[in-house]
Amino acid sequence: MNPPGKNNSASEIHSPFRTEWQEPPALTLDERGMICDCSKAGERLFGYPRREMVWQHVSKLLPELSEIQLVKNGQFNPQLGFLCHCGHHFRTRNRLGGVFLSELHFVLLNDADKHSIRMIVQPHEGTRS
Repeated sequence: MNPPGKNNSASEIHSPFRTEWQEPPALTLDERGMICDCSKAGERLFGYPRREMVWQHVSKLLPELSEIQLVKNGQFNPQLGFLCHCGHHFRTRNRLGGVFLSELHFVLLNDADKHSIRMIVQPHEGTRS
């Protein structure tokens, strides 16, 4: 029971376990791997402003993706999906040439016959060079 005059709404509860939601580092790619959009967190992670990443190939940031076809026959590439589900660490490069390892998570977005991919990048702490 709340003491008189006290309003214990959820917005007033302060807990060491309560965290603010943060937008993850994410890129939107077309079927060919060209960057169409980037989240603010992605800009911070990679060190590039959005305008410098758009219409660049994702391999600029993730060299391992240079030879991988993202979409095959209208479906997300199963080989890439397997690597992501296994927790494969992808070498990721930022603007300053720093290299770090990241896990990737993909979502295939369908719009009629056009496909795009949302790629969420989860960097591993302690792997930056």
